Amino acid sequence: MPAFAYRAYLVDGTREAGVLEASTKQDAARKLAQQGRRSYHLAPVDRAKQFVRLPGRGALTFARRVDLSRLFSELSVLLNAGFTVDRALSAVISGESNQARRQQLQSVLDLTTGGRPIAEAFASLPGITSDVAALLASGERSGKMAFICQRLADTFEAKAKRRAAIMEALTYPAFLLVVMSGALVILATVLVPALEPIFEGSSAAKPFTMKLLSGLGTVLTDYPFVFPLAATVALLFYLFLSRSVGAQALFSRWLLRIPLIGPLVKDTVIARYLETLSLLLGNGVPMTEALGLSANVSRQSSLWASFTAIEDDVANGARLHSAIVKAGIFDNATMSLISLGEDANALPVVLDRAGKMLQATLARRIDTVLKLLTPALTISLGFLVGSLVISVMTTILSINDLALK
Repeated sequence: MPAFAYRAYLVDGTREAGVLEASTKQDAARKLAQQGRRSYHLAPVDRAKQFVRLPGRGALTFARRVDLSRLFSELSVLLNAGFTVDRALSAVISGESNQARRQQLQSVLDLTTGGRPIAEAFASLPGITSDVAALLASGERSGKMAFICQRLADTFEAKAKRRAAIMEALTYPAFLLVVMSGALVILATVLVPALEPIFEGSSAAKPFTMKLLSGLGTVLTDYPFVFPLAATVALLFYLFLSRSVGAQALFSRWLLRIPLIGPLVKDTVIARYLETLSLLLGNGVPMTEALGLSANVSRQSSLWASFTAIEDDVANGARLHSAIVKAGIFDNATMSLISLGEDANALPVVLDRAGKMLQATLARRIDTVLKLLTPALTISLGFLVGSLVISVMTTILSINDLALK
C-alpha cells in the first residue's frame, strides 16, 4: 500500500510529522482528520524525500527568508481549527528552527499583539507585496482569513515550483557553458602560446581563430583586471537602470515583445490580476478600490498602466467589461466570461474561474517551453563547441602545412 509523509497540527497546537499508509492521498487526509490531526502537508514518500524536509531530520538550510507558502499553509490549518491569528503565529514560531526566520516571524507577532492590522504586520516580511497585503486586509475585514491564507499558500507554492522547474531546465546548459568557457581559457593561455612560435618567421598567416584565441590569451594574462572591471561596470549600470523609471518602462515594453517570453509574462500577470480581483471582490472590497489594489500585482509598467486605465474607466461609470475591452490586453475568452459575470452579478466567481483557466493554459505553455529549452540550449552550445574543435583542428593542419613546406 502507498505511504504518505505528513506534517500536521494536533488539537493542542503542537506539530507532528510522520508516515501514514493509505490507498490514495484523499484517503490519507481522511484518516488524519479522523485521528484529530490537521495536515498542512501531505505527499507520497518518494516525493517527500525530494522536496520536503521533515522536522527533526537535521537537514541543512541556508535560507533566511520565511517560506511564505509553508507559513500561509500552516496558518490556514490553524485558523480553520479555531486558533486566533496570534496563537497560530505563536505555534508556527515554536516549530521554526532557523533563528533568522524566527526573528522575522516574532516581529510580525509583536505587531499583531500590539494592535496593528494583520496586513500591516505581515508587510514587514520579505516577499509580501502590496497586493498580498491587500488580500490579508480583506480577509481580516471579511472574516475569511483562513481561506485567504490557503489561496496565498497555493499561489506561493505554484510560483516556487515554476522557479524550480526553470532552474532545473537551465542546469545542464549552464554546466556545458562553464565547461566550454574553461576550455577556451585553456586553449587561449596554454595551447595557442605553444603554437605561436611555429608561425614566427614564416610567411604563412595565422588562422583567424588562432588570432582570436591569441588576443583572448593576451587579455587574460596581461590585463586580468578587465573582466572584474567589466562585471563591476555592468552591475553599476544595472543598478542605475533599475532605479530609473524610464529605463524600467522601456525594459517592460521590450520584455513583452520578446517571442514566447513576452506572452508568458503578460498572461502570468493577468492571471494573478484576475485572481486577486476575484478575492477582493468576494471579501466585500468596493470595485474601484479592488481594481486599484489588484493593479499592484504587475511589475511591468506597461501592464500596470493598462490596469490603472481600467480602474479610471470604472470609476468614471464604465462597466468592467467595457473597460477591459478598451484596455486591449485580455483574450476573448476572458472578456466573454467577465461580460457574463457582470450580467449575472457573479463577478467574483467568474473572475476566479477566468484566472484559473488562464493559469492552466499558462502552465501547459511553460511546460512546453521548458521541454524545448534544454535541447535547444544544448544544441546551440554543441555548435559552439564544434566550432571551437574545428578551429583548433584548422590551426593544427595549418602547422602541418608549414612543416611540409
